[in-house]
Amino acid sequence: MKKKTDNLLLELVKLGAILTIICVVVAGIVAYVYESTKEQIALNNAINKDDLAVVMPEADSIEDVTADFEADETIVEIYKALKGTDVVGYVYKTKVSGYKPDLTTVVGMDMDGQVIAARVTQLSETPGLGARVQEEEFISQFSSKTPEGEFKVVKTAPAADNEIAAVSGATISSTAVTGAVNTVVKFHKANILGEEVTEEPKAEPTIENMLLTGDEMVEIEGEYKTFEVKTAGTVTGYIVYAASPGYYEDKPITVAVAFDNATKKITNIMVVEQNETQGVGNVIQEEGMAKLFQGKDAVEQERVVYSGASESSKGVFKAVNKAILYYNDVLMQGGN
Repeated sequence: MKKKTDNLLLELVKLGAILTIICVVVAGIVAYVYESTKEQIALNNAINKDDLAVVMPEADSIEDVTADFEADETIVEIYKALKGTDVVGYVYKTKVSGYKPDLTTVVGMDMDGQVIAARVTQLSETPGLGARVQEEEFISQFSSKTPEGEFKVVKTAPAADNEIAAVSGATISSTAVTGAVNTVVKFHKANILGEEVTEEPKAEPTIENMLLTGDEMVEIEGEYKTFEVKTAGTVTGYIVYAASPGYYEDKPITVAVAFDNATKKITNIMVVEQNETQGVGNVIQEEGMAKLFQGKDAVEQERVVYSGASESSKGVFKAVNKAILYYNDVLMQGGN
């Protein structure tokens, strides 16, 4: 009886040892597999598999290369996309403010500078309005395009390949996404493809675009940057530059304001310098903002909020009112 018990105990010990060895081997294999794949698992979690399939369908793996580049306000993550060992493109994650903060997109770029596709992956925009930028009707407009210049948001049917039709009633959200894609395209061309990226020429006030009449525009000295507009040698108007903070206290908005001396009216304004939030405050550069002032008497203007950009609108109106005061109290009094 004792012998049978001893044999049973021995068999149990052997079985336990075998099971222990099996567990150790399996645990080792699992640990090895985890260590060898955890980086790729983390990357797959960083870029959703479904998103990656849309913006970089050729890739079978991605490599985080964000740290290889200087930090960018808009581009928060950068991934090299691989097919085997071949680089087939780059995937960029961007974050901007639309009507609300943290509007996140993923953009795929190939090695020829083409936008493969873009996807909005996170947003808090207004349901039924700004939230529609994640729908195919809007976001698919970027797919398979190699823009020569920047994409531009339009409120009508696109007439050119780089024009993007805004979601109706959601210009701010549409502009925010478009601005993010433009940042990616510019970054990719300059940093990955090594292309020289030329900035679009900044608009400057002229007699024509400030809706004045005259044949000569001469800068004069004074407290504010000012141009006399002359017709046959006689001063018939002025263009005055003035600045005031908008959303950012340390980044003033500079506005040029044109005055017609015969009517004592504002003919036009132009925002010549601004650093307002992309897709939100920078709407002050739209034609609609300038139209708020065209034909108005050269007296202090009552502030109006333009297109939801409260602080940016305030900055423009303060700058315009500074120019009006200077026009009336200095220029029209014969001084400068």
